[in-house]
Amino acid sequence: MRVNKDQLKRMKKNEFVRTAIEYVDAGVVITDPELPDNPIVYTNNGFEKLSGYSADETIGYNCRFLQGQDTNQDDIDKLRLAISNKEKIKLEIKNYRKNGEVFWNELQIYPVFIESEHQTYFVGVQQDVSKRKYAEERSDHYLEQVKRLSTPIVPIDRNVSIVPVVGEIDDERLELLLHNVSAHIQKSGDEYLILDLSGVSHFTSQLHKGVYQLNQLIKLMGAMLMITGIRPEFILEGIESDFSLSTVKSFSSVKQALVSIQ
Repeated sequence: MRVNKDQLKRMKKNEFVRTAIEYVDAGVVITDPELPDNPIVYTNNGFEKLSGYSADETIGYNCRFLQGQDTNQDDIDKLRLAISNKEKIKLEIKNYRKNGEVFWNELQIYPVFIESEHQTYFVGVQQDVSKRKYAEERSDHYLEQVKRLSTPIVPIDRNVSIVPVVGEIDDERLELLLHNVSAHIQKSGDEYLILDLSGVSHFTSQLHKGVYQLNQLIKLMGAMLMITGIRPEFILEGIESDFSLSTVKSFSSVKQALVSIQ
């Protein structure tokens, strides 16, 4: 059979594309949705290194063999929907290598229409992003620990605890403070909570509102809030505010608050 110039160009182009894909570090698979169960029809060397499976072990099978018991079902549903609608998708999904090792897979799937065949194939590009993912998880864990340390609750007597607040206060810290205090009082049964604001860098209306909310919460739980370490501007702001703290006892120091309790 003689090959014309156009066919020869296409053959050379296809060979170039195949060779280029083999040199790509990322895993690349191509699936054929016209065949039953949308099986793999091509894998590159990058996919073999990523998954641990050889081409002979994967071609003819659906990519779901990478999934395992910890693979998020919502992610699986998103993949199925995108493939069903022939839409591109990118997500990070927990997968498994041949040896059972878990890895985070940054998966991108593209529907590619081949005009000469009048058919759409799916090209999946996969990269192991486990190091970054685990680093993010550790960072989130450390951040949560820092947040908890930023609003410590220190029991000093069987019915008294102190919350020393240091630095700037934003909505996130206020929300954390409300949550931690309510959980602590419910568990400990404390009758008094001393909120020491001597370490606060700026007394804002935001902080004023947060203290008001804290006072209302503690009263509902049958305990009493005391404030120490406040500055004059905080008191003056409260006079003009809708969130009055006139019923909250305030002291210049924690020592004075403790004396009043005794």
